Amino acid sequence: MLVGDIPRRNARRYPTKTAVLSGGTALTWAAVNERANRLGTALRAAGLHTGDRVAVCSRNTAEWPEIVFGLAKAGLVAVPINIRLSAPEIAHQLTDSGARAGIVHSDQTALAGEVFTAQLELVVQIGGEEAGKDYESVLAGSVDADPTPATLTHDDVQFLLYTSGTTGHPKGVVQLHRGMVAQALDTSLATEAVSSDVTLGTTPCFTAGGMVRTVSGMFLGQTLVLHPRFDPEQVVAEIERSRVTMTTFIPTMLMRTLKVLENGPDRDVSSLRRISYGSAPVPPGLAQEAMARLGCDLQQRYGATEAGGQATILTPADHRAAVAGDEGLLASCGRETAMAEIRIVDEAGEDLPTGETGEIVVRSDMVAAGYWNRPEASAETFRPTGLWTGDLGRLDERGYLYIAGRKTDMIISGGFNVYPAEIERVLAAHPGVDLVTVVGLPDPEWGETPVAVVVRSGTPDPGLEESLREHCRGNLAGYKQPRRFEFRDELPLGPAGKILKREVRAALLAPAGG
Repeated sequence: MLVGDIPRRNARRYPTKTAVLSGGTALTWAAVNERANRLGTALRAAGLHTGDRVAVCSRNTAEWPEIVFGLAKAGLVAVPINIRLSAPEIAHQLTDSGARAGIVHSDQTALAGEVFTAQLELVVQIGGEEAGKDYESVLAGSVDADPTPATLTHDDVQFLLYTSGTTGHPKGVVQLHRGMVAQALDTSLATEAVSSDVTLGTTPCFTAGGMVRTVSGMFLGQTLVLHPRFDPEQVVAEIERSRVTMTTFIPTMLMRTLKVLENGPDRDVSSLRRISYGSAPVPPGLAQEAMARLGCDLQQRYGATEAGGQATILTPADHRAAVAGDEGLLASCGRETAMAEIRIVDEAGEDLPTGETGEIVVRSDMVAAGYWNRPEASAETFRPTGLWTGDLGRLDERGYLYIAGRKTDMIISGGFNVYPAEIERVLAAHPGVDLVTVVGLPDPEWGETPVAVVVRSGTPDPGLEESLREHCRGNLAGYKQPRRFEFRDELPLGPAGKILKREVRAALLAPAGG
């Protein structure tokens, strides 16, 4: 099966069913399939060939699914571009990927559009033609014919996604049709998805999670609702209006949505059956409040751009057990999914005993094929034994995975290994903390020392720092306790909602007033 088969089959099964809702636009499955055909056929007619890269720079719009499917049908490789990038960063990704064509939204023409027109042979613009050919005109001038080349196989590349660059210069992660179909199947199993589901997407489509959501959230013929950005009031209104059954949040988004329900009139969110979340654990109190106020199940995922949609799942049953008293489960990210295998290894690749911390290795059909034009980096990460994630973790006797943090984030203080994630979990459980990250800074006595950077919850409390220190003293060994606390109004976040530790650390190291 190929990614382009998804709209074709669902158009046959559910031709008049709504496939996509975004703003004032509603498209049926028949329309999505036809428009994907027209786009793919137009790009092939313009001279693009199987394997050519097409950059896509757009906020969440109704066109995203048909673009993903249209490029996949035509055997073209999608290169999603983060709309927050600077012009030099966009130019690098176009050059590095070797993109020949691009699709850009009119909102991005002032920056991305200029770079696209300067570097690419063909540019198509959604909502205008300042930076290239008008998208709707291109579709209208094409034909409704399936553009899939007879030679296209599931081992061909479906998309090329650049990592966020949190560990250095962004690298293009190569995902195959095979991997995306495996991710769609695994996600469907993990979420117990059905064709009648209505999935709300507020996180960006141009991320790895967004690409997976587009394919897996429509795999069975579901309806996908897309918002351009997260707004808690709009989320609640959409759940009521469209009878949304599933969505994906990060914990801060969950908290903001609960505040809307807490402070406003009664709202009908009874259609919601499951919320998936990632990037950080959810404290027991928040989990209990969410399940009670929203009346739905929670599910946590752990994965990586290189690993596909997910490698582990903390199931709804796990969350219910945690709320019932097994709170330690919420510090984990669950057990391996049906289509993934997790190992914890030492530097030599040998399996470590239960409870010991080492590097997480993932084996799965969902794992990407490697890094684009980076053979050395690919050989280091994508090994015959599996994907060496660079994440540190441990497995308990029940098979639950506990993340200790990135290998490169580990702090060595006084000769002891200190894992930031362990400290962050303790601090996140404090009611005065909305968001927290822990980084290591140079220390003349200990080599490195952990520093906690905290976003307060609620109004400023002058006694919060001492309260946090007391909380750490009761829950952490002495060498793990932060030597210093910094308080901020916000923390830098990547497009997937992950805290950018490198930026936090750089800001702390910067000279005062610099």
